[in-house]
Amino acid sequence: LSAIQRQFASDIFQLAPSPKLALNSPWILLDQEQRKHIKVDVFRSLDLSGIFSQVQYQIVSHADWDNLVFKRYFPAKGASTAKALQQFPSASYYRQWKALMDGNDKDEAEIIQNHRLMPWFEKLYWVPHPASDRMWSTKKGGKEWIMLPPGEPRNCPRLAVNPRF
Repeated sequence: LSAIQRQFASDIFQLAPSPKLALNSPWILLDQEQRKHIKVDVFRSLDLSGIFSQVQYQIVSHADWDNLVFKRYFPAKGASTAKALQQFPSASYYRQWKALMDGNDKDEAEIIQNHRLMPWFEKLYWVPHPASDRMWSTKKGGKEWIMLPPGEPRNCPRLAVNPRF
């Protein structure tokens, strides 16, 4: 479990999207080496200025953080996922997680997910807001999304902010 936790941030940032037009400045300010060595502490700070040039965020409900966001990053044993799932299958933490779930019976898998990993995840301030088919969504949001820096809504990474913070 600790290997999965250590790999989590690096995998997420190595799979981060870039704007479709190369002329646009990148959304993520970290270079490839920084992305590779980033630690989970990045998700324990709300200072995003050194990480993103532009981002949209939403403070999600407790129920959405626990039941939507957490379970997309760490699905339960046997949970169905989108057929064309993007980014998650490329993340080594995710493949290790799926193998861990597959290697345990349903009861043990549930204990690992809900009693060992969930408390760790609840201490994160934010993560990319996962869509049903991808880890990083960049669709332009509506009024429920807050832009950083402030401005008109546009396509850029979406973040889910933990309501506990």
